[in-house]
Amino acid sequence: AWAHGGEDHGDTPAAIISPATPQAPRTTAQTDSFELVAVLQPGATPTPTPTLTLYLDRADTNAPVAGASIDVESGAFKGTAKAGEPGVYTLPGQAFAKPGHYPLTITVQSADSADLLDATLHVEAPPDHAAEHAAAASSRWPWLAGVAGLLIAITTAWRLRRRASTTARKERT
Repeated sequence: AWAHGGEDHGDTPAAIISPATPQAPRTTAQTDSFELVAVLQPGATPTPTPTLTLYLDRADTNAPVAGASIDVESGAFKGTAKAGEPGVYTLPGQAFAKPGHYPLTITVQSADSADLLDATLHVEAPPDHAAEHAAAASSRWPWLAGVAGLLIAITTAWRLRRRASTTARKERT
């Protein structure tokens, strides 16, 4: 193939997010009227309490729903979300801080409709980096043992060969 240049091949591809990149726990729910995404945001330094952020859009137009009233229930937890930006609502997420599966019942009331949405928020335990490190270290031992065995075998063969050549020289003299 001949080199060429000057063509426009379009925009450069977007960066690919590594699968190892942890994502915040999230869930989705949809009805004929609404689409909802709930994301459990970890607490920041000033407020270590996690926050459940709800993104509410119209199902038919994908337009954010502003001015809605959203109530969330999960087991003994009951809370009313506070409106922020249009279509974005938040409430304290301390009830979802521990790993587990949390069934959510979400009641949405807007100016022109109301609906009930069901979803389950799956919160996984944080990765145990010490266990990962131990597993990685234990997987190195067979390689290290193999390399050590190979070095011992080479050293032994070298010494035997040297001893044999020294013995042969002594016999010739």
